[in-house]
Amino acid sequence: MRLNRLIPFIALLILCTLYTWGLCAEGRRPLAKWTCILYLAGDNFLDWFTLQNLDELRGIGSNYDVRVVVLVDRTDKRGHLYEVRKDYLVSLPLEAVNPEWKGKELNTGDPDTLSTFASWAVESLPAENYFILLGGYGEGWMGMLHDMDDGGGKVDILGIDEMEEALSEITKSIKKTNGKDSIDILGLDACFMGMVEVLYQIGDSARYVIVSENEEALDGWPYDKVIEAFVQNSTRPARELAASVVDAYVDPVQDEKAVKMDNVRTASLIDMEGFKGLIPLLEELALELSGLLPAEIVNIIETDRLTNTFTVSAHIAGRYVPYSVHYDLGEFLKALTIRFTNKYPALCTRVEDAMQALDGAVIKERHQDLVGRRLSLSGLTIYSMGAELEAYSKLPFSLKTGWNEFVEAKLKLLERAIGKGAGKVD
Repeated sequence: MRLNRLIPFIALLILCTLYTWGLCAEGRRPLAKWTCILYLAGDNFLDWFTLQNLDELRGIGSNYDVRVVVLVDRTDKRGHLYEVRKDYLVSLPLEAVNPEWKGKELNTGDPDTLSTFASWAVESLPAENYFILLGGYGEGWMGMLHDMDDGGGKVDILGIDEMEEALSEITKSIKKTNGKDSIDILGLDACFMGMVEVLYQIGDSARYVIVSENEEALDGWPYDKVIEAFVQNSTRPARELAASVVDAYVDPVQDEKAVKMDNVRTASLIDMEGFKGLIPLLEELALELSGLLPAEIVNIIETDRLTNTFTVSAHIAGRYVPYSVHYDLGEFLKALTIRFTNKYPALCTRVEDAMQALDGAVIKERHQDLVGRRLSLSGLTIYSMGAELEAYSKLPFSLKTGWNEFVEAKLKLLERAIGKGAGKVD
């Protein structure tokens, strides 16, 4: 009997508890779908274009499901922190990120600046997904995000080893915030960053990466169109949203043709899970190619001639001096099959395997054509030749695959031929 009298009381207690939980749940809102974190290195000749990027962001704004925060370093000796709203930017104090930044000149080439800001943004604007965009100058495997004044009057650049360090720290904040192990989408809005060497360094820090094989337009990606894709439909899968960024960059010029290779606009989306399968195949290929030298140097040179390449140049003494040449990887693999199909079937099998893995890594590739010439590009590049070979040989990609050994052997043979003033190499 005593238990029977308690039953109504227990039921009432349960109902009151559920009602209280319901009230609390009403007061809580779920995580935003996306937080877009933009890190813009404009303390250089891109300063004016960085302002243009901010105007684009102001025009598209944000909403509850998509939050947008931007850290900008410009030539005015000050850093700027904004949260993006429709039609205006909310200026925030830099010391909100780091008290030591108050009144300081920021250095975008310092990995600590990137990781401190992005980790703060991740934890301050928690979300189900994160899009991180790094915008500025790029030089492929040599780094990106040049800062002409690091706070001490010197020039600094974020090396890809430093980028790896910063991204690793950022992913720790993401893990703590929403439980994921990587950045959902990483955008490298800078020239020449679509290199195998760069992506290998990034490793597991990002699920999808958006890059360009070639030089980019000075104003980079159209940030209004990029963020608009997230704002308009924040529930779309990350892969689809990332693909829309590629389209937003190339669509405006899809009917235009570039005059020279330097001006061809390129963009590609890389699946980092698929990318992993490419590396062991390139390691095998590097070994095979090194073994062909010096006997097959003429065919290797012909392979180079058949391959579309992109060249990083420095402006020295009033002229542009090339110092790093990159193969389009897909075109290089095709050229190898053309030159060696009948002589080395085993090599061609490895090449075909690498081409298949490349297709699995590159989800989407877009580019312009040249006037009078239709281009075939694969979406990723790999080092062909250039200066700083010693530095290149120390990259994790080189140490893993031995690609530097193939490049070095090829260059030594070419140097000997040039030194002899002959067209034939012993």
